[in-house]
Amino acid sequence: MRSLPKIGIAGFLLAAALVFGQAPASPPSNRVHYDGAGWNVKGDGIVCCPCAVPCPCRTNSQPSYGHCEATLFLRIRHGNYGPVNLDGLQVIDSGGMCAIQYRPLAALYFDRSSTAAQREAFMKIVASFNRSHSAGFPYVRIIPLDAQVVGNHLFKISIPGILQMVVDRNWGQPQPPMPEIAAPDSFSNVIQYVENIRYVIHDAQAGLNFDYSHRQANYRTVDLSAAQYRSHSMLNQFGDGSGWFNAQQMKLIEAQHLKIVNLDLIRQKARELRKAGSQ
Repeated sequence: MRSLPKIGIAGFLLAAALVFGQAPASPPSNRVHYDGAGWNVKGDGIVCCPCAVPCPCRTNSQPSYGHCEATLFLRIRHGNYGPVNLDGLQVIDSGGMCAIQYRPLAALYFDRSSTAAQREAFMKIVASFNRSHSAGFPYVRIIPLDAQVVGNHLFKISIPGILQMVVDRNWGQPQPPMPEIAAPDSFSNVIQYVENIRYVIHDAQAGLNFDYSHRQANYRTVDLSAAQYRSHSMLNQFGDGSGWFNAQQMKLIEAQHLKIVNLDLIRQKARELRKAGSQ
């Protein structure tokens, strides 16, 4: 049996979508409006959710089990929102539906090293994803966030007493075995399926309590700017849950030379990798 990486700080996991009946108890919603500023972010991130691999939401379909409490860990290596420098910002959020389309956030966690200006800027970026350029943030916390990334493939993310995410891009192999493929996402048009080793949250104040370890996880490289949303160049801007990439999404996939792979091959590969990891 493959052993679980040691985290160091005991914790549990974070956020789920309001639309699935897990509304936070406090504090009241804060609404933020995008003010039209230019912005860009470069970095990477992981998402965990309870779906099967491959996640149906990533091909414009419906969640595997009728619900999708998704959590994103994002690290911005370089970025700005207008004059606000976002270099080094780390944040965890949950928007439901794999963050493919905007939903009211169940929880948003900022590392305590972030500044007030950075936190406001990030929320305005999220608001810019939405057609109304407005977003509600009912539960925002500033906490110590422990993020360890080993060899650029093993992500060990924790919030003491709340959150634990452990994800391996390599599935225990020397290199990532899964391809990078087209998929709707708020921060990228391309994802890579990775191994969900642990995905747990217990946050009584947010009304969140679940363990979806060993389900679905994915990785994305982030190189995004306001211009991509303004030009309607993001796959997630055209999601309709119809069951497969629609005509508008296919047009973007072809124009950006993105890869679509056979989902059965992804499914079979995930089974093989999990079997190999358990031996």
